[in-house]
Amino acid sequence: MRSTRGIRKFPRGFLAGCFSAALIAAVGCSSLSPSAPSPPEVRTPPRANVQPTVETDDRHWRYALVIDASSSASAMQIYQWHPRGGDRLPRIEAAPFPRNAERQAWELKVKPGLGDYGGRPDDAARSLAPLIDFALEKIGSDPATLAMTSLFLRATAGMRLLPPAEQEEIIASIRRSFADLPFASSSARVISGHEEGTYGWIGANYLLGHLEHGGAFPTVGALDLGGASTQITFVPLDYPLKHGQAVTIGTNTYHLYTYSYLGLGQDQARAHVDSDACFIRGYPLADGGFGTGDFDACRTAIRETFTAPCDEGPCSLFGTYQPPLYGDFLASSVYAYAADFFDLGQRLEPQALAAKGTAFCSQDWNAMVAADPGVADNPYLPTYCYAAAHITTLLTDGFGFSDTTERITAPLRVQGSSVGWALGALVYELAGDGD
Repeated sequence: MRSTRGIRKFPRGFLAGCFSAALIAAVGCSSLSPSAPSPPEVRTPPRANVQPTVETDDRHWRYALVIDASSSASAMQIYQWHPRGGDRLPRIEAAPFPRNAERQAWELKVKPGLGDYGGRPDDAARSLAPLIDFALEKIGSDPATLAMTSLFLRATAGMRLLPPAEQEEIIASIRRSFADLPFASSSARVISGHEEGTYGWIGANYLLGHLEHGGAFPTVGALDLGGASTQITFVPLDYPLKHGQAVTIGTNTYHLYTYSYLGLGQDQARAHVDSDACFIRGYPLADGGFGTGDFDACRTAIRETFTAPCDEGPCSLFGTYQPPLYGDFLASSVYAYAADFFDLGQRLEPQALAAKGTAFCSQDWNAMVAADPGVADNPYLPTYCYAAAHITTLLTDGFGFSDTTERITAPLRVQGSSVGWALGALVYELAGDGD
């Protein structure tokens, strides 16, 4: 039986370049001491105009609608927010409202992702109609409410994989469709990989309360793993020589290292690691073969796709410059799903995940189905063999974490909100620059 059918390298140029005591204990609070020189590279993401069109008491709740247009789906996320004055950041709360409502009743996704509509821009815009209708149903049609509601669409790696002309056509069609909506403001655009990483960092630190009180709290790094890309973002001990991002939240400016690897999301990367070893033993494959469930062989196959010379160290994946890891990290999306699936708790330790992944991959697929016929109908279950190998290899061989690191936590939610870039994008838009 074959264990590996061949490894396809990524083509050159494919990559783009403490409210809760439990969370305080998990994430940690080591102080930051960045050095004094000015950062050699400064990038600042643009902001949309989100001012309400009517005068309102600052204590009055307003709605903000964020469409997370990922590689696999577009999801409507509904938030309430209000300014808090002075140097305080706005208070932002995720649906549901009230808190005893069913969370699922406030969430809606439509598939496929916008990236699947290349060459069909009007179809892409029409695919979002159920999300808009859903949001209007939830927040109501009161003109005063709508006049204080802003709509944002931010598209990520699935769209970045399309040619620029096709991206522009889709976004233009979406903007035309948004123009007739009754909201105070709306915006739609494709965000870059470094923006996605930056927003993920903002979202994590906002939820932990680390961006308040003049930046007195230490920050955590952010790790995000989606279907088409993965990001690592943190405040290094010294300003990064490359891939720096300056971001101002309220009255504080932070100098980040952030890098996004387009093509290293779980789905895209799995397509380039063509190995039987990465599937549960006996799992039927599309080419007629069967999975061998060899976790170590799968990791070897994944590791070979990362190989590249390091011209200017220290280096991460594909020889990409990355300063030494610093501080603790909050991991989201596929990281959190895997930690939950493998019952790791909030702590994501590569060695523990590898042990759980090895045991899971080596199970016999036919025996699993015989014990529970519903297993065969779960499209996500077979992916966790590869996911465990991908994550452990990415964290250790890629980013440089140790096998036994205690620096990474991966909760599904913090303070009732999903951890991810969508909240961070909203914080960035609403927090302003202190003016």
